[in-house]
Amino acid sequence: MKLSVQKCELLRKNFKLYTKYMYTKRYKVRHMTATLTTRASDKLARDVEELAEKEQLDKSAMIRRLLADAVEMKKREEAIELYKAGKTSLRGAAKIAKISLWEMIDLVSKEGLYLDYGKEELAEDLGPIRRKKRAGSE
Repeated sequence: MKLSVQKCELLRKNFKLYTKYMYTKRYKVRHMTATLTTRASDKLARDVEELAEKEQLDKSAMIRRLLADAVEMKKREEAIELYKAGKTSLRGAAKIAKISLWEMIDLVSKEGLYLDYGKEELAEDLGPIRRKKRAGSE
């Protein structure tokens, strides 16, 4: 299938718009509010440029994506460490990591940790569901 230059340009433009939309949706970026400045090695800068080229993003968008992923990963690591040390509950760890309780349960099980989730936590989690069910049947 042979595409004209105009069609290729349109596809490239639409792909960039779609990529930007998906990035905005995933990372909940509405507008830029802060500027962060840092220095990086030449190798790291080249790696970022290569990744940006592969993802068809500009360098700034690629750095924002990598930074958001790193912060998300760090929060999850912190939540796991606090949970492992017994300093927070499963629900508390989920709040620290900014993920759902079910995602936290999955993360804890993947780490091979003991799942400290008793009847009290189950009753607390089922409370809103039971109230909605009762309200719907009235």
